[in-house]
Amino acid sequence: MKIFTPFETKTFRVAQPVFLGRGSGSGILLIHGFTGSPHDYSFLAPFLAEHGYSVMVPRLPGHGTNAMDFLNTRAEDWIRRALDAAADARGLWKKVGVVGLSMGGLIATILASTIKVDSLVLAAPAFGVANASFNLVPLFRFFVREIPKNPEEIPQFEDPELQTLSREYWSKHMVPALYQLWRVKRIAWKKLKHVVVPTLFIASEKDGTVPLAAVQKAYDNISSQRKEMMVLKKSGHVVVNDVEKELVAERILSWFEKTMGGA
Repeated sequence: MKIFTPFETKTFRVAQPVFLGRGSGSGILLIHGFTGSPHDYSFLAPFLAEHGYSVMVPRLPGHGTNAMDFLNTRAEDWIRRALDAAADARGLWKKVGVVGLSMGGLIATILASTIKVDSLVLAAPAFGVANASFNLVPLFRFFVREIPKNPEEIPQFEDPELQTLSREYWSKHMVPALYQLWRVKRIAWKKLKHVVVPTLFIASEKDGTVPLAAVQKAYDNISSQRKEMMVLKKSGHVVVNDVEKELVAERILSWFEKTMGGA
């Protein structure tokens, strides 16, 4: 008889879900991106809480644990987790705002077309990817499982947990997972025309992952009558936690105050 030995899976401390100030009448749901975690909102989440908002940052399945766990999840798992979080938020708060970063911006778009929310922020939403090979992922997945990254592309951290996550998620391109991201993008583009909630887009000229032109195209195609675009000059892809994070946080706060009436 073959004995199956379960593999050890744990969520690292830096990737744990975040819940702050849940007693408020208005709350913000923050959705992280592909291979990211709630840690991406380590600046924005407490900033919004300090200004009176309740904050919820769920961890998407397969993120913040290990590569094996990640590869066992699909687009539907990530979307479903965000929809569940939004349903929880609607049960907790009178008004709900949503922020989505990168793939989280795609999921937030799908969410806003499905569940009623009061305001939306799409930060570097991955409606397009700078690497042209990404569009070939549906074909590549039949022949290639992993593509190693160059050592200079792999981020290094002093925090041992972030360094472990870098090794697990950012040391290679995991083609099966990229295909799931491709599927999320395809769904989001179809749902974009059904989004009517006030929406703030945030993009950066120096984003090497999501081109400004892709965000502009999404901005042009969303059905929201009330919409604005913020274009940054210095930030990389993770605009909510990069060199202009204070500016971004202030603009997001201002947007929610205008569209939701404040906390």
